[in-house]
Amino acid sequence: MNNRLVSRHRIGGGSTSQSASRLLLIMDVLGTPTDGGGAVPGAVKVVRSLTRMVKIDFWLRNPDYLAHELLTELEQGRQPPKDTLQLVASMIGGSAPTLHRYPMAKYLYGAYERPDNALALLASRKHIKLLRVNEHSANARKDYYLLPKGQAAATTLRDEVPPMQWYVRQAEAVGLIPEAVSGGPMRQRQYEHPGYEAAMNGGLIPEITEEVILRAKSIAAQHSSSWPPGSPTNVADGVRRND
Repeated sequence: MNNRLVSRHRIGGGSTSQSASRLLLIMDVLGTPTDGGGAVPGAVKVVRSLTRMVKIDFWLRNPDYLAHELLTELEQGRQPPKDTLQLVASMIGGSAPTLHRYPMAKYLYGAYERPDNALALLASRKHIKLLRVNEHSANARKDYYLLPKGQAAATTLRDEVPPMQWYVRQAEAVGLIPEAVSGGPMRQRQYEHPGYEAAMNGGLIPEITEEVILRAKSIAAQHSSSWPPGSPTNVADGVRRND
């Protein structure tokens, strides 16, 4: 998908409700469990910092970049070849890149977009609660707590809205990348791709699907595997988690 042909709707991550659903699933799949009695009583999970939320969302919205990182995990011996290649094929094969790519612009130090409307919608429905931490220090940040009502809504999305399963699988795949536990390391890792780094400030980060396909073919040949392989039914089958 040429960046010049991308609609304004896609550049913004879709509608507010689409973005809210995606962020809710991010919190449900990748949020850190809480004991329910901490800073936000009753909360079930937390994503610490907007940076982490946005960097995860970048990988969900750009399956080519997530596939690129999974291939790196394979090459470095942290993930098994067969299952990782199957997972990558599901992200960059067929119509997946066209259907699921929602580009993000680069600002200063990487992909960035303030999902204020989506987060406000979730907060208004009492699905999440925002908490400001160290507000008057150099380490100020916002933490996002998933509330029981939000977790129930995420479960409904998983069970009753089939297209949302794509984002569940993408979020599970993000969890295979060691740097995904924190916003800073994620930002640094994403910046290591030359195309990402070279994107102009304020411009869209370019698509790399064809590059990733060529890389996947080369890696598959090194492991005497065919390309494309069959698609997996569950991201958790055969891959190692970074718990």
